[in-house]
Amino acid sequence: MIMRENEKSLRALAMLRYQANHYQSIGNGAMSQQLNAKIRRMLDEMNESAVKN
Repeated sequence: MIMRENEKSLRALAMLRYQANHYQSIGNGAMSQQLNAKIRRMLDEMNESAVKN
C-alpha cells in the first residue's frame, strides 16, 4: 500500500518537474516558480511521512 502511494507521488513529482522546466524554457518564470513551490511542498510532505515510518 505504501509502495503505491510512493509511486504516485514520484510520478506526480516527475510531471511537475517537467511542467516547471517547460514553463521556464518558454519564459514564463512565474508559473515555473509556482510549480517549483509545489514540488518543494510535496518533497517536504514525503520526507515527513518517511520519518514517521
